[in-house]
Amino acid sequence: MRSTHWNAVSRVGLVVLLGWIGVAFAHEGHGGKEVGPYDLDTPRQVSPETAAHIGLKTAEVDFGAVEDVLALTGMVRAVPDRHWTISTLTAGKVLAVHVQVGSVVRRGDLLVEIDSPELARLLLDVVRGEGRVEQLRVEAQNANETATLAEAELHRAESAGEGVIPINVVSERRTAAIRARGEAKLKAVDLEVTTKEIAALRQQALRWSRDSVGAQADSGAADLSNGQPINLLRLVAPADGVVVERKVRPGHWAVAGETLLSVADYSVLQIEGELPESLIPRVASRSSDVVRVRIPAQPTFLVAGQIKFISPALDPVKRTAHVLINTDNKEGMLRDGMYVDLAIVLREAKTAVVVPVSAVIQSGPMHFVFLKSGDVYKKQDITPGLLNDQVVEVLGGLAPGDIIVTQGTYSLTQLRPKTGTAVAAVPAKAATPNKHG
Repeated sequence: MRSTHWNAVSRVGLVVLLGWIGVAFAHEGHGGKEVGPYDLDTPRQVSPETAAHIGLKTAEVDFGAVEDVLALTGMVRAVPDRHWTISTLTAGKVLAVHVQVGSVVRRGDLLVEIDSPELARLLLDVVRGEGRVEQLRVEAQNANETATLAEAELHRAESAGEGVIPINVVSERRTAAIRARGEAKLKAVDLEVTTKEIAALRQQALRWSRDSVGAQADSGAADLSNGQPINLLRLVAPADGVVVERKVRPGHWAVAGETLLSVADYSVLQIEGELPESLIPRVASRSSDVVRVRIPAQPTFLVAGQIKFISPALDPVKRTAHVLINTDNKEGMLRDGMYVDLAIVLREAKTAVVVPVSAVIQSGPMHFVFLKSGDVYKKQDITPGLLNDQVVEVLGGLAPGDIIVTQGTYSLTQLRPKTGTAVAAVPAKAATPNKHG
């Protein structure tokens, strides 16, 4: 009997509790506040303030071209021909370094000054050699004139007639003329060889004193010292770029061939990627050379590239072909070693109804967008066709002229729909205890 009584009391308490819960939920939905679960099929009414807060943007559906693309991942690298190592061709003591890591330089800018005893000795050898050339030039001229006079004396003796001048005198003059002409030829050969040796020394001195990385030195009779001490070696930038490495400081003794600085030009970069073996035919037969490059951390960044090389050999383990892509980096957003997303455009498809990729939400096998009408947004299922990294072809569900959400679509899915109907707070009716159990 007591058990029956307690069961009845428990039922009454449970009914009362559920009644109060019903009242609480009824009041939460009163006045059009958020109610119910996240029902995507229920239209959402969004105020202009909320739309601005979540960054909603809309656009009109229109026709557009759809491209067939292949998505890959690549790594940014400096172009080898645009990365220079600054070194010296001769040993010496570093007097000054005029740049730091990160310094932007122009072609011909002074980078490093070195006190080079070897350069001083070379320049002195050039000066002595040029003096020797002038001396040989004078001697060769004198020898040539002497030979000419000797030959003239021989000609007069021979022209005088037989018996006028003794035969032994004619023979002596002939011997003297031959000897003088031979000496003149030897002097000319000596002058030519010495001139070439000094020209080679001078060219070496110019290369050392102007640039140790191969920039064109001035030719001709330029002043090697250029108003500076003859032992001063001045290294200059070979091209426009930025200093990316510095391994030297003033007072350091630099040896020939030692890397002192590195300068790189990042205005043009190279992207390395791996192309799976099964996709090589599609890329090889592509009708477009365009490659779109994106930074995963910055989806709005976009730059165009071009395939430069596809390796004819495959990696034996990964079964991929190495791909090189050149791209501009005028904005400086791409960094050496950065991973990027690549979209290789294979072909341009037909003109179709297209929407931006950002407008489409995928939920399992279903794809949908949000249609806008005033301040009301309604979920609309679509049938997607060809898609790439920019647009999705819509085969069904939309028509040109429809207004859809293109940005903030995901945020819109997280907003609970609102109801404009007030829910009455009706308390639950208490049940009568059952005396019979």
